[in-house]
Amino acid sequence: MQTKLNTVLLIVATIALVFTGYREMNSKPQIHDVNDGACTQEAIKAISSITERAVQSSRCAQRGK
Repeated sequence: MQTKLNTVLLIVATIALVFTGYREMNSKPQIHDVNDGACTQEAIKAISSITERAVQSSRCAQRGK
């Protein structure tokens, strides 16, 4: 029983990773403005792409230096 559950979880995790990776590799990141409104946590969390969110967060952090 436990082996079947582990196998199912492994398959689901693999599918999720492949789907996310494929989606990220085939999309071109959009450039977002770096200003007070775009650097709030809510604005960064509203960005759907993982890559765009990471880039925006980094640019906002560099802006604060």
